[in-house]
Amino acid sequence: MTSLSPIHQLRASHRLLLKLIRQHTPSRAELSQLSGLTPGAITQYCDQLFELGLIKNGDKIEGKRGTASYYLTLNPTACYALGITFSVEVFYLAIVDFSGKCVYSQTVPYHSASDFETTVVQVKQTIYHTLAEQQITETQVIGVGYAIPGYIRADGAYSAAWLPMMQQRPNLQAVFEQKIGLKAWVENNINAIAIGEYYSGLWNQMEDMVVISADFGVGAGVISQGRLVAGGFGNAGEIGMFFPDKSHRPSWRDLLLQLQQHSFSESDLPQLIRQRHPLLENWLTHAKQQFLFLITSATAWLDPKVIVITGLLPAELISEIIEYIRNAESFTAYPHKPHPLLSSSRLEKEQTAIGTALLPIYHLFND
Repeated sequence: MTSLSPIHQLRASHRLLLKLIRQHTPSRAELSQLSGLTPGAITQYCDQLFELGLIKNGDKIEGKRGTASYYLTLNPTACYALGITFSVEVFYLAIVDFSGKCVYSQTVPYHSASDFETTVVQVKQTIYHTLAEQQITETQVIGVGYAIPGYIRADGAYSAAWLPMMQQRPNLQAVFEQKIGLKAWVENNINAIAIGEYYSGLWNQMEDMVVISADFGVGAGVISQGRLVAGGFGNAGEIGMFFPDKSHRPSWRDLLLQLQQHSFSESDLPQLIRQRHPLLENWLTHAKQQFLFLITSATAWLDPKVIVITGLLPAELISEIIEYIRNAESFTAYPHKPHPLLSSSRLEKEQTAIGTALLPIYHLFND
Protein backbone atom coordinates (compact mmCIF):
# COMPACT_ATOMS: atom_id res chain seq x y z
CA MET A 1 0.00 0.00 0.00
CA THR A 2 1.31 3.43 -0.95
CA SER A 3 1.73 5.88 1.92
CA LEU A 4 0.29 9.33 1.09
CA SER A 5 1.17 12.55 2.87
CA PRO A 6 -1.85 14.69 3.86
CA ILE A 7 -0.38 17.38 1.61
CA HIS A 8 -1.78 15.48 -1.37
CA GLN A 9 -5.30 16.35 -0.18
CA LEU A 10 -4.76 20.08 -0.77
CA ARG A 11 -7.04 21.90 -3.19
CA ALA A 12 -5.74 23.41 -6.42
CA SER A 13 -5.92 26.91 -4.91
CA HIS A 14 -3.72 25.87 -2.00
CA ARG A 15 -1.16 24.42 -4.39
CA LEU A 16 -1.16 27.53 -6.55
CA LEU A 17 -0.48 29.71 -3.52
CA LEU A 18 2.33 27.44 -2.35
CA LYS A 19 3.93 27.65 -5.80
CA LEU A 20 3.71 31.46 -5.83
CA ILE A 21 5.03 31.75 -2.27
CA ARG A 22 8.02 29.57 -3.18
CA GLN A 23 8.77 31.67 -6.23
CA HIS A 24 8.12 35.19 -4.98
CA THR A 25 8.10 35.27 -1.12
CA PRO A 26 5.23 37.78 -1.38
CA SER A 27 3.14 39.79 1.04
CA ARG A 28 -0.53 38.82 1.24
CA ALA A 29 -1.45 41.79 -0.95
CA GLU A 30 1.14 40.76 -3.55
CA LEU A 31 -0.10 37.16 -3.35
CA SER A 32 -3.61 38.37 -4.17
CA GLN A 33 -2.31 40.18 -7.25
CA LEU A 34 -0.17 37.24 -8.39
CA SER A 35 -2.93 34.66 -7.96
CA GLY A 36 -5.95 36.69 -9.03
CA LEU A 37 -7.74 35.66 -5.82
CA THR A 38 -9.54 38.17 -3.63
CA PRO A 39 -7.93 39.40 -0.39
CA GLY A 40 -10.63 37.53 1.54
CA ALA A 41 -9.82 34.26 -0.22
CA ILE A 42 -6.10 34.83 0.37
CA THR A 43 -6.74 35.26 4.10
CA GLN A 44 -8.83 32.07 4.22
CA TYR A 45 -6.39 29.90 2.28
CA CYS A 46 -3.30 31.28 4.02
CA ASP A 47 -4.85 30.66 7.44
CA GLN A 48 -5.40 27.05 6.40
CA LEU A 49 -1.82 26.71 5.15
CA PHE A 50 -0.54 28.20 8.42
CA GLU A 51 -2.67 25.73 10.37
CA LEU A 52 -1.16 22.85 8.38
CA GLY A 53 2.31 24.22 9.10
CA LEU A 54 3.16 24.54 5.40
CA ILE A 55 3.93 28.28 5.41
CA LYS A 56 5.31 30.74 7.93
CA ASN A 57 6.01 34.44 8.30
CA GLY A 58 9.27 35.60 6.77
CA ASP A 59 10.82 39.06 6.98
CA LYS A 60 8.82 41.91 8.42
CA ILE A 61 7.40 44.37 5.89
CA GLU A 62 9.05 47.70 6.72
CA GLY A 63 7.34 51.07 6.56
CA LYS A 64 3.82 49.77 7.11
CA ARG A 65 1.73 51.34 9.85
CA GLY A 66 -0.50 49.46 12.27
CA THR A 67 -0.29 45.75 12.96
CA ALA A 68 3.00 44.21 11.87
CA SER A 69 2.84 42.40 8.51
CA TYR A 70 5.24 39.85 7.09
CA TYR A 71 6.27 38.37 3.79
CA LEU A 72 5.18 34.76 3.36
CA THR A 73 7.57 31.87 2.95
CA LEU A 74 7.39 28.10 2.85
CA ASN A 75 8.09 26.23 6.09
CA PRO A 76 11.15 24.12 5.17
CA THR A 77 10.55 21.43 7.81
CA ALA A 78 6.87 20.91 6.98
CA CYS A 79 7.58 18.04 4.62
CA TYR A 80 10.30 16.41 2.54
CA ALA A 81 10.84 14.85 -0.88
CA LEU A 82 13.27 12.12 -1.88
CA GLY A 83 15.08 11.37 -5.12
CA ILE A 84 16.73 8.22 -6.46
CA THR A 85 18.98 8.74 -9.48
CA PHE A 86 20.13 5.52 -11.15
CA SER A 87 23.62 5.49 -12.66
CA VAL A 88 25.79 2.71 -14.08
CA GLU A 89 27.49 1.41 -10.92
CA VAL A 90 25.71 3.33 -8.13
CA PHE A 91 22.47 5.07 -7.31
CA TYR A 92 22.20 8.44 -5.60
CA LEU A 93 19.76 9.23 -2.80
CA ALA A 94 18.93 12.86 -2.04
CA ILE A 95 16.44 14.42 0.36
CA VAL A 96 15.22 18.00 0.04
CA ASP A 97 13.09 19.97 2.48
CA PHE A 98 9.93 21.83 1.44
CA SER A 99 11.95 24.87 0.38
CA GLY A 100 13.99 22.70 -2.01
CA LYS A 101 17.19 22.76 0.04
CA CYS A 102 19.15 19.50 0.09
CA VAL A 103 19.36 18.18 3.65
CA TYR A 104 20.88 14.77 2.91
CA SER A 105 22.63 12.98 0.06
CA GLN A 106 24.30 9.59 -0.31
CA THR A 107 25.98 7.55 -3.04
CA VAL A 108 25.13 3.85 -2.82
CA PRO A 109 26.93 1.08 -4.81
CA TYR A 110 24.54 -1.55 -6.17
CA HIS A 111 24.44 -4.97 -4.53
CA SER A 112 23.81 -6.20 -8.07
CA ALA A 113 23.91 -3.80 -11.03
CA SER A 114 22.16 -6.35 -13.25
CA ASP A 115 19.28 -7.52 -11.03
CA PHE A 116 16.23 -5.25 -10.91
CA GLU A 117 14.44 -6.97 -8.02
CA THR A 118 17.56 -6.91 -5.84
CA THR A 119 18.05 -3.22 -6.60
CA VAL A 120 14.45 -2.34 -5.70
CA VAL A 121 14.82 -4.09 -2.35
CA GLN A 122 18.10 -2.26 -1.76
CA VAL A 123 16.52 1.10 -2.66
CA LYS A 124 13.61 0.44 -0.29
CA GLN A 125 15.90 -0.52 2.58
CA THR A 126 18.08 2.54 1.96
CA ILE A 127 15.08 4.89 1.89
CA TYR A 128 13.46 3.66 5.09
CA HIS A 129 16.74 3.38 6.98
CA THR A 130 17.62 6.95 5.99
CA LEU A 131 14.18 8.31 6.94
CA ALA A 132 14.52 6.74 10.39
CA GLU A 133 18.06 8.05 10.74
CA GLN A 134 16.99 11.57 9.75
CA GLN A 135 13.87 11.36 11.97
CA ILE A 136 11.50 11.99 9.07
CA THR A 137 8.10 10.29 9.31
CA GLU A 138 6.31 8.77 6.31
CA THR A 139 3.50 11.32 6.65
CA GLN A 140 6.08 14.08 6.11
CA VAL A 141 7.19 12.56 2.79
CA ILE A 142 5.57 14.03 -0.32
CA GLY A 143 6.98 11.19 -2.41
CA VAL A 144 10.00 9.88 -4.27
CA GLY A 145 11.33 10.95 -7.66
CA TYR A 146 13.20 8.40 -9.77
CA ALA A 147 15.52 9.33 -12.65
CA ILE A 148 16.14 6.73 -15.39
CA PRO A 149 18.46 7.20 -18.40
CA GLY A 150 17.07 6.99 -21.92
CA TYR A 151 13.96 7.74 -23.95
CA ILE A 152 10.52 6.19 -23.51
CA ARG A 153 9.78 3.33 -25.94
CA ALA A 154 6.43 2.56 -27.55
CA ASP A 155 5.67 0.02 -24.79
CA GLY A 156 6.23 2.66 -22.08
CA ALA A 157 9.60 1.29 -20.93
CA TYR A 158 12.79 3.35 -20.82
CA SER A 159 15.50 2.54 -23.34
CA ALA A 160 18.14 2.79 -20.55
CA ALA A 161 21.03 1.94 -22.87
CA TRP A 162 23.62 2.06 -20.05
CA LEU A 163 21.39 0.41 -17.45
CA PRO A 164 20.08 -2.92 -18.80
CA MET A 165 18.25 -3.86 -15.58
CA MET A 166 15.83 -0.97 -16.22
CA GLN A 167 15.06 -2.06 -19.79
CA GLN A 168 11.78 -3.69 -20.86
CA ARG A 169 10.03 -2.55 -17.69
CA PRO A 170 6.97 -0.44 -18.54
CA ASN A 171 4.99 1.47 -15.91
CA LEU A 172 7.89 1.85 -13.50
CA GLN A 173 5.96 4.44 -11.52
CA ALA A 174 3.37 1.87 -10.47
CA VAL A 175 6.09 -0.71 -9.82
CA PHE A 176 8.01 1.61 -7.50
CA GLU A 177 4.86 2.69 -5.66
CA GLN A 178 3.75 -0.91 -5.12
CA LYS A 179 7.14 -2.26 -4.06
CA ILE A 180 8.45 0.69 -2.03
CA GLY A 181 5.21 2.06 -0.63
CA LEU A 182 5.67 5.78 -1.28
CA LYS A 183 4.12 7.92 -4.02
CA ALA A 184 6.43 7.94 -7.04
CA TRP A 185 7.25 10.01 -10.10
CA VAL A 186 9.60 8.77 -12.83
CA GLU A 187 11.49 10.96 -15.32
CA ASN A 188 14.52 10.59 -17.52
CA ASN A 189 17.77 11.99 -16.15
CA ILE A 190 17.86 15.19 -18.18
CA ASN A 191 14.32 16.21 -17.19
CA ALA A 192 15.30 15.73 -13.55
CA ILE A 193 18.38 17.90 -14.14
CA ALA A 194 16.17 20.57 -15.74
CA ILE A 195 13.88 20.58 -12.69
CA GLY A 196 16.97 20.96 -10.50
CA GLU A 197 18.07 24.00 -12.50
CA TYR A 198 14.56 25.48 -12.48
CA TYR A 199 14.22 25.17 -8.70
CA SER A 200 17.84 26.11 -7.92
CA GLY A 201 16.83 29.66 -6.96
CA LEU A 202 19.05 31.07 -9.71
CA TRP A 203 16.24 31.47 -12.24
CA ASN A 204 13.20 32.45 -10.15
CA GLN A 205 12.07 35.01 -12.71
CA MET A 206 12.45 32.59 -15.63
CA GLU A 207 9.37 30.57 -16.57
CA ASP A 208 10.75 29.44 -19.94
CA MET A 209 14.08 27.67 -20.13
CA VAL A 210 15.93 24.89 -21.93
CA VAL A 211 18.63 22.82 -20.23
CA ILE A 212 21.04 20.97 -22.53
CA SER A 213 23.11 18.17 -21.01
CA ALA A 214 26.26 16.78 -22.61
CA ASP A 215 27.23 13.70 -20.62
CA PHE A 216 27.17 10.13 -21.92
CA GLY A 217 24.82 11.37 -24.61
CA VAL A 218 23.15 14.67 -25.50
CA GLY A 219 19.68 15.55 -24.22
CA ALA A 220 17.52 18.50 -23.27
CA GLY A 221 14.89 19.33 -20.70
CA VAL A 222 12.31 21.94 -21.71
CA ILE A 223 10.35 24.10 -19.27
CA SER A 224 7.64 26.31 -20.75
CA GLN A 225 5.46 28.62 -18.66
CA GLY A 226 6.81 26.96 -15.54
CA ARG A 227 5.93 23.44 -16.65
CA LEU A 228 8.10 20.58 -17.84
CA VAL A 229 7.29 19.78 -21.47
CA ALA A 230 6.85 16.02 -21.95
CA GLY A 231 5.56 15.86 -25.52
CA GLY A 232 3.08 13.43 -27.01
CA PHE A 233 5.13 10.32 -26.20
CA GLY A 234 7.10 11.66 -23.24
CA ASN A 235 10.25 12.22 -25.30
CA ALA A 236 10.42 15.99 -25.75
CA GLY A 237 14.04 17.08 -25.66
CA GLU A 238 15.51 13.89 -27.15
CA ILE A 239 17.95 15.93 -29.23
CA GLY A 240 20.38 13.03 -29.45
CA MET A 241 18.36 11.92 -32.49
CA PHE A 242 20.04 14.75 -34.43
CA PHE A 243 23.25 12.74 -34.14
CA PRO A 244 22.85 9.10 -35.27
CA ASP A 245 24.81 6.47 -33.33
CA LYS A 246 27.82 6.40 -35.67
CA SER A 247 28.22 10.17 -35.91
CA HIS A 248 30.15 12.31 -33.45
CA ARG A 249 28.13 14.05 -30.76
CA PRO A 250 29.09 17.11 -28.69
CA SER A 251 29.13 14.99 -25.55
CA TRP A 252 31.58 14.16 -22.77
CA ARG A 253 31.51 10.50 -23.80
CA ASP A 254 32.34 11.32 -27.42
CA LEU A 255 35.28 13.50 -26.33
CA LEU A 256 36.65 10.70 -24.13
CA LEU A 257 36.34 8.16 -26.94
CA GLN A 258 38.30 10.42 -29.28
CA LEU A 259 41.00 10.90 -26.65
CA GLN A 260 41.27 7.15 -26.13
CA GLN A 261 41.54 6.50 -29.86
CA HIS A 262 44.67 8.66 -29.84
CA SER A 263 46.17 7.06 -26.70
CA PHE A 264 45.12 9.85 -24.33
CA SER A 265 43.11 9.47 -21.13
CA GLU A 266 40.75 11.68 -19.15
CA SER A 267 43.64 12.73 -16.90
CA ASP A 268 45.43 14.22 -19.94
CA LEU A 269 42.57 16.59 -20.72
CA PRO A 270 43.65 19.61 -18.59
CA GLN A 271 47.05 19.61 -20.27
CA LEU A 272 45.50 19.22 -23.74
CA ILE A 273 43.29 22.24 -23.01
CA ARG A 274 46.25 24.33 -21.86
CA GLN A 275 48.29 23.34 -24.92
CA ARG A 276 45.38 23.85 -27.32
CA HIS A 277 46.23 20.44 -28.75
CA PRO A 278 45.08 19.97 -32.38
CA LEU A 279 43.03 16.88 -31.45
CA LEU A 280 41.06 18.88 -28.89
CA GLU A 281 40.80 21.89 -31.20
CA ASN A 282 39.29 19.76 -33.98
CA TRP A 283 36.76 18.23 -31.61
CA LEU A 284 35.87 21.62 -30.14
CA THR A 285 35.42 23.27 -33.55
CA HIS A 286 32.93 20.58 -34.54
CA ALA A 287 31.19 20.67 -31.15
CA LYS A 288 30.74 24.47 -31.36
CA GLN A 289 28.90 24.11 -34.66
CA GLN A 290 26.72 21.32 -33.26
CA PHE A 291 25.81 23.32 -30.16
CA LEU A 292 25.09 26.36 -32.35
CA PHE A 293 22.60 24.28 -34.32
CA LEU A 294 20.96 22.95 -31.13
CA ILE A 295 20.67 26.38 -29.53
CA THR A 296 19.41 28.26 -32.60
CA SER A 297 16.89 25.47 -33.15
CA ALA A 298 15.70 25.65 -29.53
CA THR A 299 15.47 29.43 -29.80
CA ALA A 300 13.38 29.28 -32.97
CA TRP A 301 11.00 26.56 -31.77
CA LEU A 302 10.63 27.35 -28.07
CA ASP A 303 11.65 31.00 -27.52
CA PRO A 304 13.17 30.36 -24.08
CA LYS A 305 14.46 33.17 -21.88
CA VAL A 306 17.48 31.16 -20.77
CA ILE A 307 19.40 28.18 -22.15
CA VAL A 308 21.66 26.37 -19.69
CA ILE A 309 24.42 23.98 -20.75
CA THR A 310 25.28 21.37 -18.14
CA GLY A 311 27.12 18.07 -17.99
CA LEU A 312 30.59 16.68 -17.48
CA LEU A 313 32.39 18.73 -20.12
CA PRO A 314 35.11 20.92 -18.52
CA ALA A 315 33.89 24.40 -17.61
CA GLU A 316 36.52 25.99 -19.89
CA LEU A 317 35.12 24.20 -22.92
CA ILE A 318 31.51 25.05 -22.10
CA SER A 319 32.45 28.72 -21.65
CA GLU A 320 34.23 28.74 -25.00
CA ILE A 321 31.24 27.11 -26.72
CA ILE A 322 28.88 29.70 -25.23
CA GLU A 323 31.12 32.61 -26.29
CA TYR A 324 31.26 31.23 -29.84
CA ILE A 325 27.46 31.01 -30.03
CA ARG A 326 26.94 34.51 -28.63
CA ASN A 327 28.96 35.91 -31.50
CA ALA A 328 27.69 33.60 -34.23
CA GLU A 329 25.90 35.31 -37.11
CA SER A 330 22.98 32.86 -37.09
CA PHE A 331 22.37 33.60 -33.39
CA THR A 332 22.59 37.40 -33.73
CA ALA A 333 20.97 37.73 -37.17
CA TYR A 334 17.96 39.66 -35.79
CA PRO A 335 19.42 42.39 -33.52
CA HIS A 336 16.02 43.78 -32.49
CA LYS A 337 14.68 40.36 -31.48
CA PRO A 338 15.21 39.27 -27.85
CA HIS A 339 17.72 36.47 -27.48
CA PRO A 340 17.89 33.94 -24.66
CA LEU A 341 20.49 34.27 -21.96
CA LEU A 342 23.15 31.58 -22.44
CA SER A 343 24.70 30.15 -19.29
CA SER A 344 26.69 27.20 -18.06
CA SER A 345 25.17 25.42 -15.10
CA ARG A 346 26.07 27.00 -11.78
CA LEU A 347 25.23 23.84 -9.88
CA GLU A 348 27.97 21.56 -8.66
CA LYS A 349 28.10 18.21 -10.43
CA GLU A 350 26.84 16.31 -7.36
CA GLN A 351 23.91 18.74 -7.06
CA THR A 352 22.35 17.60 -10.33
CA ALA A 353 20.95 14.55 -8.49
CA ILE A 354 18.94 16.92 -6.31
CA GLY A 355 16.66 17.62 -9.26
CA THR A 356 15.30 14.08 -8.92
CA ALA A 357 14.33 14.80 -5.31
CA LEU A 358 12.57 17.98 -6.46
CA LEU A 359 10.25 16.04 -8.79
CA PRO A 360 7.63 15.40 -6.06
CA ILE A 361 7.58 19.11 -5.14
CA TYR A 362 7.33 20.10 -8.81
CA HIS A 363 4.37 17.76 -9.34
CA LEU A 364 2.70 18.87 -6.11
CA PHE A 365 2.68 22.44 -7.40
CA ASN A 366 1.77 21.68 -11.01
CA ASP A 367 -0.42 18.55 -11.27
